Formats: sequence, C-alpha cells, structure tokens
Amino acid sequence: MASRGSKPPGPSLQGRGDRREGSTTPQIGPDHAGFESEAALWAERLRRLALGLLAALIAARAYWPSEPAPKEGAAAGLGWDLAVFLVAALALAPSFLTGRFAFRFAWTDAAVAALMFLTALSSRRAVDWRIGVNLAWEWAAMGVAYLLLRWLPRTRGESSVLALGMVVTAAAVAGYGIYQGAVEIPQLQAAFRRDPAAIERQIGAPGSPDPADAPRRQALENRVLQSNEVFGTFGLANSLAGLLVGPLVLILAMTLRNLARRPAAGDSRWPAVLAAAVPGMLLLVCLVLTKSRSAWLGLMVATAILAWGARRLLPRRLLLGLGAAGALVVAALIVGGLATGRLDLQVLTQSSLSMRYRLEYWRATWAMIGEGASTPGGALGAANFWRGVGPGNFGAHYVLYKLPQASEEIQDPHNLFLEVWATAGFWAFLALVAAVGTGLGFLLRSDDETEQAPADRPMWPLIASGLGLAMVLILGQMNLFMEDLLIRWLILVVFWVLSAALLLPLWRSASVPAFGLGAAAAAVTIDLLAAGGISYPAIAMNLWGSLALGLNLIDGRPSGRLRVVESRIPGGALAIAWAALVGSYLGATIPFWKSEAAVARAESALGRMPPDFDRAEAAYQIAEALDHYNVRPWLGHAYLQSLAWEARGAKAEDLRWKTIPTLLLKAASPPRSPDVWSLHSERAAITRDLLKRLGQRLSPREIIPLQASIVEATRTASRLYPTNASLHARLAEASAEISMFPDAAEEAREALRLDALTPHADKKLAPAVRLRLQENLPRWSEPPGGPSPKLP
Repeated sequence: MASRGSKPPGPSLQGRGDRREGSTTPQIGPDHAGFESEAALWAERLRRLALGLLAALIAARAYWPSEPAPKEGAAAGLGWDLAVFLVAALALAPSFLTGRFAFRFAWTDAAVAALMFLTALSSRRAVDWRIGVNLAWEWAAMGVAYLLLRWLPRTRGESSVLALGMVVTAAAVAGYGIYQGAVEIPQLQAAFRRDPAAIERQIGAPGSPDPADAPRRQALENRVLQSNEVFGTFGLANSLAGLLVGPLVLILAMTLRNLARRPAAGDSRWPAVLAAAVPGMLLLVCLVLTKSRSAWLGLMVATAILAWGARRLLPRRLLLGLGAAGALVVAALIVGGLATGRLDLQVLTQSSLSMRYRLEYWRATWAMIGEGASTPGGALGAANFWRGVGPGNFGAHYVLYKLPQASEEIQDPHNLFLEVWATAGFWAFLALVAAVGTGLGFLLRSDDETEQAPADRPMWPLIASGLGLAMVLILGQMNLFMEDLLIRWLILVVFWVLSAALLLPLWRSASVPAFGLGAAAAAVTIDLLAAGGISYPAIAMNLWGSLALGLNLIDGRPSGRLRVVESRIPGGALAIAWAALVGSYLGATIPFWKSEAAVARAESALGRMPPDFDRAEAAYQIAEALDHYNVRPWLGHAYLQSLAWEARGAKAEDLRWKTIPTLLLKAASPPRSPDVWSLHSERAAITRDLLKRLGQRLSPREIIPLQASIVEATRTASRLYPTNASLHARLAEASAEISMFPDAAEEAREALRLDALTPHADKKLAPAVRLRLQENLPRWSEPPGGPSPKLP
C-alpha cells in the first residue's frame, strides 16, 4: 500500500486539462506496459465520463422543483437518485482497471456521510412510510454526489470549472426568474382577475362556493394579486434565493481575486470583471426580486467575509471604492423596485413580523423534538429527540404542536439545524454541525493569498454541466409542449450560454479561491438558518458542492491532497456497499413505480369519453396490491367510485356509494398514513356530503353509522391538529347532530377560543359558522333534562 501526494501517480489520474501538474510513471515490465497503458487510458475516460455526468446531474436538478410534492408521493427525484447511483458505479470502474483507488479525505467528509446515512435511516420512523422512503433516497443521493465531487476531480482546474458550472446554472435560472417577474406573473394575475375559479382549480385551491372556504379564497386572492416575488423553477421564492446566493458570492470572490492578481504587460484586469458583472447582475436582481430577507442577510455576511479576506490583497482605497459601488447598485435596485412596484416597503417594515413567524415555527418544532406524545392510531412523538420523525414527515407532526396564533401548516421548520434534528434526531444534528463547522473552518482559514496564477481550465466539465439542460427533459419528465415549458426551457438555454460566455474570461484570468467557496457556503448556511431547503437537492448541493470543491482546492493540506491506494480492495468494498445500496433502492422503489404505473392507467381510463370505469377500477385494485404503502391508489379509487355513482344517477339503492367512505378509511389506516389529519378531515367531509344528499332516502339505521363516522373522523383530525378552529367547529356540530351535547359544547368553546387567538383570516371561522356556534352553545351547555331550577 502506498500513499502519494497531490500529484497523481500515472496517466489514469492525470487531468489533461492541467499540464502544470506532473505525473510520475511507475516502473513496469515490458510485458505489462501496453496492457497497463491501455487500462489507464480507459480508466481516465471512464473517470471523465463519470465526472461529466455528475456535473450534468447537479445542474439538471435546479431546472425543476426540488420541493417534494406529498400528494404525488414525493417521488419527483427518484430518477435523479438512481442516475447518481449509476454514476457512482461508473466512478468505481477505474479502480478495477488500474488497481489504484484515488480519494480525498477530511473530517468534513465523514460528517457529511454520517449525516446522509442517519437521515436516510430515519425513514423507518416515518408515519407516511412511502414518502419517508422516497425522500430517504434523496439524502442518500446527495451524500454520494458529495463524495464523488471530492474523489473524481484530479486537478484544481477541474474543481474550478465545476464551480463555474454551478454559477452558470444559477445565472440561467436567475435569467428565467427575471422573465417570470416581468411577463409570467402579470399574465397570471390578469388570468386570475378574468376567471378566479379556473386558476383555483389549476393550482389545486378550494373553488367551491362554501362560505367556510371564503377566508382561504381571500388569502389565495391576496397571494396571487398582491404578491409578486419570483420563484423561478421552484415552488417558493425562498428556495430560489437559496440557489442564487452562493453563486453570487462566488462571482464576488472571483472578482476580488482577479483584481488582486498582478497582470502581465499589456494585460488588463477590468474586461473580465466587467463581462462577469452581467451574470452577476442577473443573480443580484433576481435575488432582490425573491424578497428573501434571509438570503439578503447571507449575502451581506458573506460580502463582509470576502472584504475581510481581501484586506491584505487589495489597496484599501480600491476595496472601499468597490464597497461604495456595490452599495450604490443595491440602492438603485431597491429604488427601482419600489418605483415599479416590484418591491414594497413591507419587505423591510415587516421583517419583525416575519421573524415572529419563524419564532413560532421554532417553538413548536422544539416542542415536537423535546416532548413525546401518543396520538390516536399512530406513534407520533415517541423518541423524536433521538431518532426524529423521518424525511418528509415533519408536516404531519408539526400540526400537533403548532401554536394557535401561528400562520400556516409548514412542511419544514425554516431552520436547517432544527430540520435535521426533527427529521433524523440528535446524532444527525451533531453530524450536520460537524460537517458545516469543520467545512467552513477549513475553507475560511485557508491561506491562498500567494496563489495568483490560474491553473489551466479544462472546458469539458462546463460543457457537461450544460448538458443538464437536456438531461432535465428525461429526469424531470418535462414535456416541452405542455403549458409554457418550451419558453422556459429556451430562456434557460439562452441565459446559460450567455452567462457561460461572459464568466469564462474571469475564470481564465484568476484561480478560484477556496476562501471564496467557503464564503459562498457560509452565505447558503445563513440563508438556511431562517429558510427551508436543506433537504432539497438543488439548494443543498450548493452548500455541499461549495464545501467539497473548496476542500479540493486546499492543496497544501491533507483535506485537499489526492491519496492513492495501490489495491483493488477499497474499490471492491465500495462496490459491495454500492450493490447493497442499489439493491435496497430497487427493492423499495420498484413496487412504488409499478403502483404508480397502474394509477396512470386508471387515470387514463377515467380521462376517456366516456370514462371506462371498469378498466380504471381494475387498475386501481392492481395499484393497491402492488404497494401497500402508497396512499394514491386508495384515494383515486374512492374518487372513481364517486364518479361512477354520479354517472349512474346517484341513487341510494346503488350501494357503490358505501365503498367511498370505506376506501377513504383504508387510505388513512396503517400501513399508509394513519396520522395525517387532512385524510381524516377529507373522509369526514365526503361522508357529510353523502349524508346530505342521501339523508331523506336512508333509514335511521343507515344514517346513524354515517353520523358516527363523521364524528369519529373529525375527532381524529382535530386531535392530530388541535389548534385548528374549523375542525373543532365541525366536530361540535357533528356531535350535536347525534345528541352528544356536552362534547358539542366543549368543542364549540374550543373553536371560539382558537378563533379569537389567531390573527390570520384564513385560520378564522367563517362568520356564519361563528354565529351558529355562539347561538347554539347555551343550548348545548344545558344539563340533561333542561336548565337547573333557580334556587329561591
């Protein structure tokens, strides 16, 4: 076993793009020289192919929403996960061809690997097991991608160009975000004014005329018409900001590095800086339009870090001038935004309100972490402190602890440390602290002031990163001929090419500083302290990618040195681990994919004119049998039964209607999602609607079980979400209908109490509901037998 320094030991480890890094060819016999040379050549080709595919995969993940969609099983990233695992197999192949295993190691790597493993393992605790397992593979894939970024690059040039690919990708998304703010959002607002119901149906919001839904409809109208923050290819503006802030900091770092170098005779540093200012402005303008205060704070802190690091590299006058110019640009953007209505003063004046919301989220999250609680039908709250609740299951637990005055039902606590702790427990939290702490410690202490000359830049990693625009069509299942996806894709392509062309001169004129990547990682970390996203690959890979590539660039320390083991044993051990990983992935995922394929066949049958109910029912039954953990077939089957019953006249004697509540109950029962309050609430609402339509045609013997089912489902939902005033109001009225007047009075009082506590219109009771409770509460509160006689 031999351990060598940062200079690779043979052609299989030498990056052709960096000729300055020499190689030492081992002495080999004439009989084996040809074979080893051919093996080394193929090993190098496979390494480059794996690194290029990895760059494309990381870029592609930013082009479609990273936020999980629980209603779809949070399965959008499964194809990306498998692709990362396959690239890992390709990356292992060179070690078998050459008998040499090359890797880098720092304590940060061990902490990241532990974090990803513990978080993926926590899926065993998930209440919604299918969502937990699907998202566990996202964490596993991010861990594999991080290690590949550490091990596959061989030269400073390759790591630098990979960082450039991340910046260009973010600039392309920023360009689309600006287009969205200028064109698409005004079009959406105009369409909403013309036909609000159509937009509500399109985005899955309540569109019924039920007065109880009036506050929610008003909140939706305010959000569509009053909010104009851009969200780009994501679902939320904060997610987009998390993608932009790190690359913007890296452009600033590269600008300072370029200005600090000593130019050759006749060479000027300013053309490259001015060219890079265009994609830099794209990132900055889009970041401002997201209105993400946490990302703005991350940018300010990272800028201060860069200024501190450059204090001995640049003249004080130049540094102050750059700071003044930057302040003027930001001020101009703010003034322009206020003048055009793209920004409003509430972004600044309501900062304290936004922080109050965050504190409410964090208080409830800490209560969830620190307390154990048993709930009907499930095991919520047990050992949350040590083991967490599982990926993607935070939202189901959070409502148990949500404060009455809190604003919304969140899916993550908007803090990366609390999110990891709540998801995977205390040890995962420690691993995250160690990973971020040691990584930032290595990079922000790196002393590379003397490195002025840039390494040679191989352009193939950047071209490979650009192929992410093509890869997204497959992995993101993007049909360019649906809605406005073709325009989006073309805009991304145009801005990618433009940004790459304008940033290349800067990357060719100066070396990428590890300190700058550390500042970028610090900016993302600060953003994630008050915004969600550590579980979203597109955002998280900005953090992990900055740490990995920055560690690669610290050549003078063990964390950046490429180590080589002259043995096939490490590669063989990793191949066994890879086989176990992929085998587990396929074993857990193939049943889900088969079930989803059957659901797609059912939906296709329902979309025909006329609908083929028999074929759809058979497909749903197959889907239910294929994956017992997937809730979608049961919900779809219930919807099918409702459609079929309606099509046959909605008659009481057509007993198909009885299967609807039964299927909804199965959807909300183990092993699927027994502790998701919304499933029980939906079950109660649909049963209530059936009873309203059939009540006069049913016998008392048939009505009473339905009424009891409504009470049971609503009670379960209200116990899972105890601060929801509407659930308590519905339970009060449902209890009164079956003469459970003491329970009705208790629930009515709780509903009115919660209604008074919440300041949010969409969380308050509808005025008609509030009035009914106030009028009926005295009657429900009377003791059995009527009011007590007054004492003389």
